[in-house]
Amino acid sequence: MKRVAIIGAGGFAREVAWLISDINAVTPAIDLVCHLVSDLDHATGPHTGGMVIHDFSWLEENQSKVDGLVMGIGTPSTKFRLVTELRSRFPEKTWPNLIHPSVLFDAGSTRFGMGVVLCAGSIATVNTFFDDFAMVNLKCTIGHESTIGPYSVLNPTVNISGNVTLGEQVLVGTGAQALQNLRIGSRATIGAGSVVTKDVPDGLTVAGVPAKPLHKT
Repeated sequence: MKRVAIIGAGGFAREVAWLISDINAVTPAIDLVCHLVSDLDHATGPHTGGMVIHDFSWLEENQSKVDGLVMGIGTPSTKFRLVTELRSRFPEKTWPNLIHPSVLFDAGSTRFGMGVVLCAGSIATVNTFFDDFAMVNLKCTIGHESTIGPYSVLNPTVNISGNVTLGEQVLVGTGAQALQNLRIGSRATIGAGSVVTKDVPDGLTVAGVPAKPLHKT
């Protein structure tokens, strides 16, 4: 079995531990060794599954105990920062993909980078691409020819229509929808429940139905 450490010990990290448990219930493949927590992610709430270690330096002293790392943080910018640090410090560690057994996708045309996390009940149709460290939460749908960019996060029940491209570090809020043939730029944020009908430029936050830019007051 591949021995992994989850980066983080908050709510989403505990959900990732549950995801690993569901994967193992079908095909035992992953041994959760521990949760590694930096000053950017504090452990919260009741915790099960793997000890919690509050220092990445533990990994330097225990290299032989861990084969791979899994991201358990749902904020794109924080994911990017920590993955960059950890890949530099521990280049030999792998970043396995975690795909819940209930996820549906076309095996012949769907492509995955590394460190991808797909949670229960989600569906990707055909010719979809999940780039490095993309994360899709519960019960999302991703249409044909769509790309979920690196470090991007879809919160629960997001609907992405066909031929939609998300750039890097995009955050899509719970229940949001993106209509077909759109591009959502890197580091953009889509508010919960929004309906995106037009391209979204890099770095912009939009919300509403239809989604419009939010202006600072």
